[in-house]
Amino acid sequence: MRVLFSTAAMAMLALTAGAAVGQDKFDATVRAKIVAPLIDEQTVAVAHLDLTRVAVDPLVDQAASLRLVSTEEAAAIKVAVGGLRQRLIDAGVKDVYAFFTLSGGLRQARPFAAIPLDTSSDEKAIRGIVGIVAATERRGDLLLIAPDRETLTRLAGIVLDPRPELAPALEAAGDTAAQVLLLPPKHYRRVLEEAIGELPKEIGGGPINVFTRGVLWAAAGIDPPPHAAVRLTIQSEDSQAAEALRSKLGDMLHLAGENGGTRKVVPNYDEVAALMLPRLDGKRLLLVWDEKNRGIDTVLASLARPIESLERKSAMVRSSNNLKQIALAMHNYHSAHKHFPLPASLSPQATPLLSWRVAILPYLDENPLYQQFHLDEAWDSPHNRALIDKMPEIYRLPVSKNKEPGRTNYLLPVGNGAVFTADKPTEFKDITDGTSNTLMVIESDDDHAAIWTKPDDWQFDPQQPTQGLGRFYSGGFYAALCDGSVRLVPGTLDSKTLKALVTRAGGEVIESF
Repeated sequence: MRVLFSTAAMAMLALTAGAAVGQDKFDATVRAKIVAPLIDEQTVAVAHLDLTRVAVDPLVDQAASLRLVSTEEAAAIKVAVGGLRQRLIDAGVKDVYAFFTLSGGLRQARPFAAIPLDTSSDEKAIRGIVGIVAATERRGDLLLIAPDRETLTRLAGIVLDPRPELAPALEAAGDTAAQVLLLPPKHYRRVLEEAIGELPKEIGGGPINVFTRGVLWAAAGIDPPPHAAVRLTIQSEDSQAAEALRSKLGDMLHLAGENGGTRKVVPNYDEVAALMLPRLDGKRLLLVWDEKNRGIDTVLASLARPIESLERKSAMVRSSNNLKQIALAMHNYHSAHKHFPLPASLSPQATPLLSWRVAILPYLDENPLYQQFHLDEAWDSPHNRALIDKMPEIYRLPVSKNKEPGRTNYLLPVGNGAVFTADKPTEFKDITDGTSNTLMVIESDDDHAAIWTKPDDWQFDPQQPTQGLGRFYSGGFYAALCDGSVRLVPGTLDSKTLKALVTRAGGEVIESF
């Protein structure tokens, strides 16, 4: 969990003595007194988290259901974050306050945290837990936690900024497990109005003061699963500013809905848009998502398809990068040996031993792993078999559903005129069709995925040229060509062109694909 915090005046932190104690009963005024001595004129956000009211497992399960983390990552997060939370609670930590400032500009901004201490707090234990990754320092009844000592030192010279909106904002957020406050400093409103003036045409244009006057502050109260709820309050300058802001938000939602791509990605867009438009309440706008209106469930469900799309695009980029590195390693191997590796290394009796994927390990910065192999033994010898689980990540296809350890979808085209043969190493001069027109490494489907150390590749069949090829991206697959480039080969490619791409000396002319 990351906390966002602001810089503060070192000399004034002593004023927190007596006020900075954990609360058994919700009191917005008490929380405001804890927060106030840590806010300067650059502070833009404040957060509070009650560790005792946040269960890690349901949150991680929700992230896993959205595929934001894998099953393996979810299990690791539960152990690590859940264990950290419990150790802090055992050490007497209940409340954590967080601040974010723009002091020094966005790039130089440093977050920091404050933990209230009282007679039940084990300060030494808390320091031991958080001090591994952060700098700590006690100021009054607060333990400050920052990314580095420099951040704590900078607190001394900063002038505090009174924010009378703290208590009302905390009150609006309510007695929830977490509260997040957006507190734009007054000078930011002036700067934005003078520097920007008009909103971008992409969101409908108009004067920016619809936001600078419509959002004096915003407060969100958040409860996690199993009874997840979010309550957002936006305080405006007056009822007219609140109404103007709501109208602008409605226009923006309508404009987004007119985009055909939006409705394609979010089929239930109208339902989601209705949930995202806050209601007017005098000088405020209110937005509530809870079990009653199923707001969180509806919004999260609408994210499933966009997340899947982003996940797929990310996987495509990663697979392309994997193939680029593999292709570069193959080229470097050729430079060192004057030929590409055979699909399999051979014993003196011409028995296949280990895959080409082992042979190029030194050219993938994996020499320590390469040195562990018995190169004169087969891939399934007792010694070499133990190395299967050590497959480098570069050989793992990101979109593969195959969870068996040591399986790779990156294969060489072998036989029937393909660039590689089982008995004679291929040289650049053998690729007479042109290196930019000949496939060197392909993505296979999961049924043909191979144990990475095993001499097992894509056997090219001219009668069934598409059999075994990957179909992960709208029917297409990525491939590294012999010139080292990586291309997405479309699934609509005709068999004749595909055969021409596979063969190294077929004499075909390929104009484009």
